[in-house]
Formats: sequence, C-alpha cells, structure tokens
Amino acid sequence: MSIIALFNLAKEYLETRRTKRAFRHLDNHFLKDLGFYREEGHIYPLSGSKEVTEETKAFAQKTPTEAPLKR
Repeated sequence: MSIIALFNLAKEYLETRRTKRAFRHLDNHFLKDLGFYREEGHIYPLSGSKEVTEETKAFAQKTPTEAPLKR
C-alpha cells in the first residue's frame, strides 16, 4: 500500500469517528431527519431501508422527462 492510500484510510477513519461522535448526542428524530438511525448503540445510514425508500417517494420531485407538461 502506498503512503497516499494509508493517509486516505486514516483520514476516512478520523472523519467517520468525528461524525459518529457528533451524531451520538442527537435523538432518534434528528438522526432520521439527517438520514440515519440508531440500533443497539450504533448509528447507520438509512439509505438501504425500505421504510425510508417508501417515505421519500412521496416527497421526491419528478425530473422534467417524468413529469407531464402542464398546459
């Protein structure tokens, strides 16, 4: 592994640690607003959650090619 790759790994680790430390103080409602959830003391992103996918579909804006033109 090169020095740059090791530096990038260390940087990612420190950023993740700092983020988790900041999120630890938030309640579950705020975490969900930010796109995360807490389970057994750990914080995970909601990106793969079916619940969030269904909820966000209602709020998602359609792209110009998907939305019908209003006349």
